[in-house]
Amino acid sequence: MSLNARKIAHTGGKKGPEQAAIEPGTYPIRVAQLIDLGLQPQRPWQGEEKPPAHEMMITYELLDEFCVDEDGNPDEEKPRWLSETIPLRSLKAEKAKSTQRYYALDPNEDCEGDFVALAGMPANASITQNAGKGKNAGKIYNNIQMLSTMRPKDAAKAEPLKKEPKVFVLDEPDLDVFNSLPEWLQDKLKSNLEYAGSELEKALTGGSSEPDEPQAADADDGEDW
Repeated sequence: MSLNARKIAHTGGKKGPEQAAIEPGTYPIRVAQLIDLGLQPQRPWQGEEKPPAHEMMITYELLDEFCVDEDGNPDEEKPRWLSETIPLRSLKAEKAKSTQRYYALDPNEDCEGDFVALAGMPANASITQNAGKGKNAGKIYNNIQMLSTMRPKDAAKAEPLKKEPKVFVLDEPDLDVFNSLPEWLQDKLKSNLEYAGSELEKALTGGSSEPDEPQAADADDGEDW
């Protein structure tokens, strides 16, 4: 399934210093990543089971907020990112979060409902702080409360992304992009309810859904990092 709303009926790197939560407010952003998560189970709501939904993860790059280095100084080569995972609904579902996000980024529907075409688009993001619960009690997290359309004259002056935007679509899986994703996200993609027989499964198994024959490992085979 594509990320067109009109058609709906790397771990192992060195961990940097912990980043404090961003202060609540409105920030200029661009869409840095769009990841098609496929059909995913949904949490029960008020004791009632909810049917699976097609989800996507959107990552926003804040254009004027940066990660701090070991000395506490902003590193302007490492902008802050915030991500959210939301169900992809039809644009006719006016109250859906995906509809609100889409029209904030493309108010005139120039991209005809295609989220993929919104990679790199600017907007303003209202960011909140929320307290963690359970095992995360005592921690403060940021959330995207809403997006609003950036004025054209502001969009024309908005800083570009530091890197090319990253897009992954299950119908046309790019393994270079897939392999660049953290392991937990790769696992989520492979656990989507339509993975069996999908283009992603074929790409990962060389076109076959049958598991490869196990091969004996060399005696000195091991991790290279």
